[in-house]
Amino acid sequence: MHCQVRSAERVFFDGEATMVVAESPTGEFAIMDGHAPLLAAVGDAPLRVKTGDGEVTLACYGGALRVSNDGTVSVLVEDATPIEEIDLEGVRRRLAEIGDRPENEGERRRLLVLERTKERHG
Repeated sequence: MHCQVRSAERVFFDGEATMVVAESPTGEFAIMDGHAPLLAAVGDAPLRVKTGDGEVTLACYGGALRVSNDGTVSVLVEDATPIEEIDLEGVRRRLAEIGDRPENEGERRRLLVLERTKERHG
């Protein structure tokens, strides 16, 4: 099946996939070839695109996933970070610096998505 993962500014993946694993606000789900049409919210979580050559893993920050009638999977994300661009030690240092202060909640949320993605899939 053809899959594209993109934000308004960047294409993260555009090619053939064997499976797409995403997380909605209510839990993780997978899309495989022949899946019924679907429109789903994508939460702040890892997104994995499995291909014949391996896997592309991204830390995603919100968006939507659509499976069209022809089986094409389109994921439009607010933003994402490829796993190979995540500096886990740098993320942890920054988390320690900002602490639990309410004014840092947005940054903290993004950093936690980066940390979880790298720990689980990196």
